[in-house]
Amino acid sequence: MRLNGIAKLVIIFLCLGLVGLVGAKWDGFGNDEQPDFQLTTAITRDFEIEVRTVGVLDAARSHMVSSAVRGDKGKIIFLVEDGSHVKEGDVLVRLDPTPFEEEIHQLADEVRNLESAVEAEQQILKWEQNQVEKEIKTAEFNVKVARLEHERLVKGEGPIQLTQYQTEMEKAKQEQGKYVAYITDLGKLNTKGFTNPTEMTLAKQKLSELKEKQSAAESKYKSYKEHVLPSLMETARAKIGKTRMELEQTRNGSVYKIAKAVAVLNKSKNKLAGTKSDLLRAGKELDKAMIKAPFQGIAILFEAFRNGQKRKPRVGDKVWQNQPLLYLPDIASMIVKTKVREVDLHKIFLDQHCLVTVDAYPEVSFEGKVSFIGVLATGHYESGGAEKYFQISIAVEGEDSRLRPGMTARTTILSEQLKNTLSIPVQAVFPEGGDNYCYLFDGHQFRKEKITIGNQNEDFVQVVSGLKDGDRVSLVKPDTN
Repeated sequence: MRLNGIAKLVIIFLCLGLVGLVGAKWDGFGNDEQPDFQLTTAITRDFEIEVRTVGVLDAARSHMVSSAVRGDKGKIIFLVEDGSHVKEGDVLVRLDPTPFEEEIHQLADEVRNLESAVEAEQQILKWEQNQVEKEIKTAEFNVKVARLEHERLVKGEGPIQLTQYQTEMEKAKQEQGKYVAYITDLGKLNTKGFTNPTEMTLAKQKLSELKEKQSAAESKYKSYKEHVLPSLMETARAKIGKTRMELEQTRNGSVYKIAKAVAVLNKSKNKLAGTKSDLLRAGKELDKAMIKAPFQGIAILFEAFRNGQKRKPRVGDKVWQNQPLLYLPDIASMIVKTKVREVDLHKIFLDQHCLVTVDAYPEVSFEGKVSFIGVLATGHYESGGAEKYFQISIAVEGEDSRLRPGMTARTTILSEQLKNTLSIPVQAVFPEGGDNYCYLFDGHQFRKEKITIGNQNEDFVQVVSGLKDGDRVSLVKPDTN
């Protein structure tokens, strides 16, 4: 709380014994004259440059405990007692594990069923691969057979058959020539008187048969060469084309069959992987049903609106994910959260020594150090004026079980110690237009005097120039009209 000007004057006059109270007897006045102004004297003194603040104690390390269970499945079945001292690993909250255990059992059954399905589909895939391999080998064999049949006609059976027909034709022609010569001989004998009509008739009949046989042989040869063999060769070539096409279709069909079996297998594998992931997640959810202390501290139940009323959590409550349940400060290491004025910020630096007292135990003081200095100013409005402040944190050294978060703490930050320096109370300095002035009293009247000031605390300001030891100045701005 800031003191007004009069209250500060009272403290200054009573505690420090300054000169210049109203009603004092001054040289240059009558014996009993009472001046209607307030004076103080510029004197050489020792004083400390201190920054005093009021803040709040808090734990340097704290944790807001909340439910990590998804949704609203959490139901409190155990809750640590409010204000309990807990150690790291102690159970703070236990949620009902039943819904998570049921989900785990259900997912475990699904995993076993899916593992069986995956195994069966792997066997199906293996069978399909074997079948496809057999079908492809059969088709390749058929292509090979067709090629061999075609080659047999071109290089073997076709030429052999043509040769046989040609041989038959030439043999019939040779026999025919023999009978022609025989008939000629019979004719010569007949002219000589040796007639044998029966033998002539038989020879002519045989010659006629041989002519027909030759004609038939020539016809077979010509027909096989010009029609039968080309037809057989075309059929063999067609069979090669057909078997090749069947081989290609078998290969394409095998790709489809294998791909289909693989797709079915992968689908089951993905479903199995997803179910296993759900099972793992359910196991983690079950683990989250037991909330343990991450470090030692005091368990403070968090008060919030529940079922239309503001209260602390209790056994039987349902909790949502991330809903705060209790606050866990570690009181082994405490800090003071406070703020300093912008004009005092230059006096503050990290690891600066501090003295800390708490209102609850005013007779006890604690050592401390500045551990944090804010980078952004915050506004504070009072009496129509605006003043800026910076947040700072002070680490309290040592450990005391009496200290609690939320206690009011007062800090004194020692910036500098001034020795034998001329000073006046801060109320005697009047800033104006960027300069500082005071009102010097010469025994009869006031004179506005420009001064140069140095360091200051809440009570005194160092005078660098403009005054000398023993000068009397006014604590309030006099009416010089």
